[in-house]
Amino acid sequence: MSLEDTALYYTPVSTTYYPPLPEKAPVPILAAPPSWGHRVIGHFAMETDRGQKFVQRALAFNARRQGADAVVLRNLDFDLRRDYNYVPPAWENVPVTSCYNQRVQNDNGKWVNVPQYYTTYMPVFRPGRVYVNDILWTKVKADMVVRRGKKPLAVPLAEQIQLR
Repeated sequence: MSLEDTALYYTPVSTTYYPPLPEKAPVPILAAPPSWGHRVIGHFAMETDRGQKFVQRALAFNARRQGADAVVLRNLDFDLRRDYNYVPPAWENVPVTSCYNQRVQNDNGKWVNVPQYYTTYMPVFRPGRVYVNDILWTKVKADMVVRRGKKPLAVPLAEQIQLR
């Protein structure tokens, strides 16, 4: 999943859109609503196994894209999930190379030993097994906010509109 794919998890709460911020513009991620006057422009809710750093980048990416001045976390939760991968039993043919010496007469008429190599395939049974993985999932719910009085766009940009 790329950062562009996370736009699916953003839901606007009004028809007012704001100019996007530059790509590297800092967007604060706050644990409580800001002290300055603000307005919620959308919600972001995502669940992923990509880690907390990816969630932070996704929040900032979507905030910049929507022109938000800050992100207010409503909920951040971690969930450890166990994943079981079953590999069924199977027969496998394993190559085994052997060598024997064959006596041959060389160009001078002398008898010499010449190594001869051959390969046979031995059937080997591999029993089934289960691989267990513990995966940490991150769940986030956040609000995108803008400062009161920020001038909106007359028409939203194409990348700000999410068709569902």
